[in-house]
Amino acid sequence: MGKAFQVFKKPLASEELADAIIRGLKTQQKKGDLGKFSVVGIVQLMETEETTCRLDVHNCGEHQDIDHCIENKCPEYKGSLFLVQGKIYDAVCGKLIGEEAVLKLLSMEGVQVSSCTLKADVVRRVHKSNQNLLINAMIQKDNQGDDAEPETVPRQVLLDEGIQLCERLELKKAQKKLMDFVRDNRQSAQGWLWLSRSLTELPKIKKALGEAYKCSPKEPNILEDIEKARLFAGSGKIIRCPFCYAPMEQHAVFCPYCRANALSDSSTLSQIDPYKVERKMVQRAAKRFERVLSDEVNPRLLYYAGTAYLNLNDFEKALTYFDLLLPIVQVESKYQKVAGQVGEIVEYIASNLKQESGGSEAKNSWHEQKERKEKRLITNRSSCKTILVVEDSPTTRKVIKMTLTSGAFRVVEAADGVEALSRLNEERPDLVLLDIMLPKIDGYRVLSILKKNSDTKDIPVVMLTSKNRIIDKVKGRLSAASAYLTKPFKPAELIDMVNSIIVKDGANAEPPAEPPAD
Repeated sequence: MGKAFQVFKKPLASEELADAIIRGLKTQQKKGDLGKFSVVGIVQLMETEETTCRLDVHNCGEHQDIDHCIENKCPEYKGSLFLVQGKIYDAVCGKLIGEEAVLKLLSMEGVQVSSCTLKADVVRRVHKSNQNLLINAMIQKDNQGDDAEPETVPRQVLLDEGIQLCERLELKKAQKKLMDFVRDNRQSAQGWLWLSRSLTELPKIKKALGEAYKCSPKEPNILEDIEKARLFAGSGKIIRCPFCYAPMEQHAVFCPYCRANALSDSSTLSQIDPYKVERKMVQRAAKRFERVLSDEVNPRLLYYAGTAYLNLNDFEKALTYFDLLLPIVQVESKYQKVAGQVGEIVEYIASNLKQESGGSEAKNSWHEQKERKEKRLITNRSSCKTILVVEDSPTTRKVIKMTLTSGAFRVVEAADGVEALSRLNEERPDLVLLDIMLPKIDGYRVLSILKKNSDTKDIPVVMLTSKNRIIDKVKGRLSAASAYLTKPFKPAELIDMVNSIIVKDGANAEPPAEPPAD
């Protein structure tokens, strides 16, 4: 990219490296010099990184000191912008100050920009957002007869913002931005395409796609979206598929185009068929959600990212997102319904996980589980007890953790026998869930060590295994395990068992001795 001073291929001679270092130090630019760039580009970078600094705009050569130029009112010095956490608070440019100075400096290109730390608090004279200032600066520049195409930057900003809002599934907000964009830029195929994706009325969707087709009749994405609209045969209220933006009826279970289930109703979980889903389309959607989530925590996108991987039968990745979502929806009342849905999804995944040892799928009926769950009230008497989960399968461990966390337990994890013993040295859990088939040291050996140690012998242990042989259960009992649970198990069974053991263990504990009388 032309930014490196020199590139070497290893291995290299030490004399070559030493010579390059010496030459590099001799030609080093002044500290803080950001080179010749558009001032707009630098400000946008600083805003992204929330930097607090002073940006000096000048045409000074490398041999000159910018502070010296400012003190002596050198004509090469143009002015300074003062940024606090990336926001423009003030500016000076010749006799101009505040917003007028900002607009003048932002219209400059091909100038040198240097940064330095702010040495004092800045009085805020500028109260508009950076985006607003950037747009106004470009408009002002255009009105002054600059060679740039009129309103190119503000238009592009509207399109970019509209696309970003569509990717965040905020379609109503996106619709306004995109309509403003195409109103002044009717030849933009991308503008019409994304506008069509934000609309929820079929005639308007077809009209926007028609305009997009006129602008670019061979564009694959436009032809694909025209086919999506053609496939829609409903007459009710339209919603958009969160994965491919295809029009759908409000209560439709599956998208007619990508055939993915958006799980607006978790009772349709059992109808997911990963072999019918348009995998590439759903995978692209998952990557899109991940890209947005890398910049913000968005509960809705966490839900749909998990749902996308659920449609692809990738339980481990699905659980990653539902695991991040669960603590958010549990604490906010407006997400109460979503919290219930996530709990049902976790149960569904647990009941359908493949047994890693044998590869056979659990055959629990989702509807039977839901029916039993509705009839049974699980009373949780955990009082924030700590559970050590020792399981080598990351997916199974994640399911167990989410199940226990939803029951108000605190969970400590270990992936093998050695790590489990290390965790037991660090803190005393109230119960251990211990898988039998573990790397390094198996579960029976860990249990034996735990029971021989006076500090840990009283901790109740539940053995977990994918085996269901009588000999294994007998061996577990002889090893002083409190209970034996065969995988795959229902999350409700796990909560019931853990609660019953902890309550029983608490009832059997010796009461504390009374203090002696004075």
